[in-house]
Amino acid sequence: MLFENSLTEEQEKILRTSGDLLVIAGPGTGKTYTLLRKIKTLIEQGISPYKIYLLTFSLRTSQELKEKALELGLEGIKIDTFHGLAYDLYREYYQKEPLLISEKEKLSILKKLFPKEKNPLKDSEKKKEYFQYLKKNHILDFDLLLMEVASFIRPEAFLDYYLLIDEFQDLSPEILEFLKPFKSATWILFGDPNQSIYGFRGVDLKKIKDFLLNYKPQMKILTLRESFRCATEIIKAANNFRGSPWQIPELKAKKFGGSIQGFLFPETFEERDFLGNFIKNLLGGITLERARPSAISPSDIFILSRIKKVYEPLIEHLQKEGIPVALPEEEALVIKEQLLQLVEKVKIFKIPFEKLLEETSTFLKNYLQNLATLFKEDLSKFLFYLDNLSPEDLTFPKLEGINFLTIHASKGLEAEVVILYGAEEGLIPFTLFNDYDFEEEKRILYVAITRAKNHFYFTATKNRKVFNFELQKGLSTWLKELPYKEFQKKTKRPKQRGLF
Repeated sequence: MLFENSLTEEQEKILRTSGDLLVIAGPGTGKTYTLLRKIKTLIEQGISPYKIYLLTFSLRTSQELKEKALELGLEGIKIDTFHGLAYDLYREYYQKEPLLISEKEKLSILKKLFPKEKNPLKDSEKKKEYFQYLKKNHILDFDLLLMEVASFIRPEAFLDYYLLIDEFQDLSPEILEFLKPFKSATWILFGDPNQSIYGFRGVDLKKIKDFLLNYKPQMKILTLRESFRCATEIIKAANNFRGSPWQIPELKAKKFGGSIQGFLFPETFEERDFLGNFIKNLLGGITLERARPSAISPSDIFILSRIKKVYEPLIEHLQKEGIPVALPEEEALVIKEQLLQLVEKVKIFKIPFEKLLEETSTFLKNYLQNLATLFKEDLSKFLFYLDNLSPEDLTFPKLEGINFLTIHASKGLEAEVVILYGAEEGLIPFTLFNDYDFEEEKRILYVAITRAKNHFYFTATKNRKVFNFELQKGLSTWLKELPYKEFQKKTKRPKQRGLF
């Protein structure tokens, strides 16, 4: 049982502290465990579980927390996503379902309003124009739903409530707006500003900090900085790449050891050849007969890149070498498309959901059946969630191969061995399109390093082509602070002169 584990001093202090609280929890520091223990403590102190809300960003996290809470006997708590709670409050207030556009319809509207813009919602003025269009046409998207609900909530309604928030560093402007009417509740937020990597979604750490100081000026700040996941060498490396407006003490490792090593090659083909052999050694041989006792499972190796385009040639090379690979993000996109088609059939053609399940893949069928049990008979909310699923909700590391992931998709995951592939200047930090946040790029590297439990490797070349860019500056300046080995260009062996 999770609650039989002993507590660290930091965790005990969090349980003892009353009132509004911000917990800065580094990677692998027992955030989920502490959060659930905090809820248990509140209930033991006489707080009704029906007055405790635990809100998350992703449906996957909310599912996991519901399952853990039920296992631990924490019943009656409202565990949901921000959008899920907004949906319930809207339905309760208006006594009808919100009229929401799908992701496909949203993209169509954006294309109509801003035909030349790739990501118009990054611009606050364009976002305002987009929201005005929705209001004018009496429709909502998932973010406007949050603000619509915020407009009718009475602040005093949540006076004795406790609002627990997971991953506070990812609060978008729309979620901040949604939280304003909950000011009278006691807020307990968990997260890690050093893992804030969603600037492209409008997340701004400084605005989050200013918002919290303004709405909860008496909020206490505590930290969880003892990492149970990452070994000493991993933590030492990661501490070089922190970046946030909060003054956060460095992470400390609870276990010794670990290794960090980089490799710099003249050309990409040499990098691929090296990694093919290197990974075979990690696996202890491809066949079970040849595997060493210390061999690492393929699923416990992550290969991360800043963008997918970088690792595509390596995937092809490893497959030719007979090394099993897995592409969770690609599978997630396929599943997402299948889900959208399912939702469309249920909504438009009124085909019974159970009948549609018969036509889906085994994985999707199992996923949907597990999800359906959480919503009982509430089909409309179930469909709302399916419409609102992000690829991250569907990105599951696979057991049957080495997992290729972008750094963003790896957030929240962990592996014994992490290889950062494509660690050149220009990719780390990512400066190819001149539209980047220096501090956020540091945090992205921090996330990559802290996915590793014991071993972190990185590779780069002196000549890599990405899109139409020639990257010829070699290894990222940031990563030159860490140990790395440089390989010289291979030269052809001279022919031996004939003896006769």
